[in-house]
Amino acid sequence: MKIAGVVLAGGQSLRMGRDKATLTIEQRTLLQRSVELLQHVGFEDCFVSGQYDGFNCIADQQTNLGPIAGIAACAKQLYCDYDAVFIIPIDMPLLAEQDCRYLLQYFLTLNTRADAVSSLQGVYYQQTTFPMLLSLNESLLNYLAGVVTTTHKKHRSLYRLLETLDIKGFNQKEENAFRFENTNTPEQWQRCLTLLRAMQQTT
Repeated sequence: MKIAGVVLAGGQSLRMGRDKATLTIEQRTLLQRSVELLQHVGFEDCFVSGQYDGFNCIADQQTNLGPIAGIAACAKQLYCDYDAVFIIPIDMPLLAEQDCRYLLQYFLTLNTRADAVSSLQGVYYQQTTFPMLLSLNESLLNYLAGVVTTTHKKHRSLYRLLETLDIKGFNQKEENAFRFENTNTPEQWQRCLTLLRAMQQTT
C-alpha cells in the first residue's frame, strides 16, 4: 500500500496574526517539523497543502473553504499515484511520532481483514479529528467534489465527512491528550511552548 504524507498548511492564520507555518519551535518552523515528522514515521513522499517555497506543495483549488478544500485538492492530485493519504495539521506542534504510528498501525491492521480490504475508508483520532488517514478512492473524490461546490457551509464540516464516509475512529490515550492540542492563537502558542519546556525538563 502506497501512502502519501500531507501537511495541511493552507489556512489564513487570522487568529494567530501571522502564518502558523513559519512559527519556530526547536530551531525549526512548524512546517519543517511537520514534514520531518511524517518522514520519520516512514512516508517517503510528503506534500504540503498550501504554497511554500522548497516544499512539494498542492494549492487549494477553492479558497476560504477551510481544511476541506486542502483535503480535496490533495486527494484529487494524489489519487492516481497513491492508495491513501496520512494528514496532519500545521497547528499541532506537540504531535509525536508515536501518535502517528499508532494511527497508521490501526489502519493497516484493519486493512488486513478480509471484509475490510475493499471497504475501509480511513481512520482518525476521535477526540481531535487529526491526524487522519483517508483511503483514496472514488467515494472520497465524489464526496469532496460535491462538498467544495456546495453553498451550504455546514456540509463542509470535517465531522460530516467522517460520518458520511464511515471513517473509523481511534481513541488516543488520555495521558497523551496534550500533544493533540491546536495552536490557533498567540495564547495557545505560548501554552505550547510552556508545555514543551516542561517536557524537556522531565526528560
